[in-house]
Amino acid sequence: METNDKHMLGEVIDENEIRKRGSKVWPYVHFKPGTPVDPSEIDKLMDGMIDIHVHGAPAGGWLAGRPTVVHTTMEASYEKVHALVFKDHNTMSNNFAQMVNESFDIIKQEKAAQDEEFTPTKLYGGIVLNYPVGGLNPAAVDTCLGYGDCVEVWLPSTSSRYQLDAIAAEKGVTNNTGVYVSENGTLLPEMKKILDMMADYNNNSMGKRVALSACHVSNAEKFDVLHYIKDRDMDIDVVIDHITQELTIASEEECLEMMDLGAYLEFAETSCVPWTGMQDWIINFDYSFNLIKNLIAKKGTDHLVLCSDSGQPSHEFVPGWRSFFKTLLAQGVAFDDIRTMSVDIPRKLTGIK
Repeated sequence: METNDKHMLGEVIDENEIRKRGSKVWPYVHFKPGTPVDPSEIDKLMDGMIDIHVHGAPAGGWLAGRPTVVHTTMEASYEKVHALVFKDHNTMSNNFAQMVNESFDIIKQEKAAQDEEFTPTKLYGGIVLNYPVGGLNPAAVDTCLGYGDCVEVWLPSTSSRYQLDAIAAEKGVTNNTGVYVSENGTLLPEMKKILDMMADYNNNSMGKRVALSACHVSNAEKFDVLHYIKDRDMDIDVVIDHITQELTIASEEECLEMMDLGAYLEFAETSCVPWTGMQDWIINFDYSFNLIKNLIAKKGTDHLVLCSDSGQPSHEFVPGWRSFFKTLLAQGVAFDDIRTMSVDIPRKLTGIK
């Protein structure tokens, strides 16, 4: 697969950053805890928020110890979270989301009979175009859309040729597999057909929306998709997943260019703040929060979205979000801007009422 090296990866860690991370006196010289935060502010932010990127068992069950979808939904409900979008790397998720919703509606009715108030968080889902569903498979997308409550179609993640190439390179071997969406700057026919289906789906009078999430494809592929959609004025919103994670990271220049092309940049808690269980995963903390503040200053919040990407072992939804909200406030991101990125923009992208 030929790619454009200009947009392969946003390199953002320089020698100064590496030197700082290895400093013997880091806590005494480099530590910047931020402004103290009133816990009630976090409570307000949790109330009504929408997370468009959550994981949970049995989805992705190959990672033992994930919090379950049911547990996460219950905990989110107690925090008055409005809606969650669950992502499964191997199968569609909007079908099981509907089953969980039905179960929680029964719980709501039982509690109401006992004069107890309970408002369950509603679940939505979508499909990831990995090998288990046939890769770039228009029939799988059509089926998923037909089930209802499908609000995202993710490009390949664990089956992405870009990811598999990176893994192979780290192991010193050659990879000859993987799903990709463009070649020599031209989208594959299957990708074009999927985009046509999504644009047609979004052309409805009921306010239903399905967004395309770029997931783990290369930056070159992301730009190919963005240009294709913009050049044809297609009604498809594109989310650039976890913009500060190592595999999918972009420079500020690339971020601004993506936003100019209409993309929505996703800042994920998993990739921005440390969490229990991450062990030797190094969070690019300073870059993440400096980037979001710089983008807000230059472009506003209209094309920025917050998510958790939570659900890994020892990484639960509620503690993750509370930590993320606290850190955003402590780092000087305005309450109203956080609210926009965690309620208004997710609602716009998904059509969630």
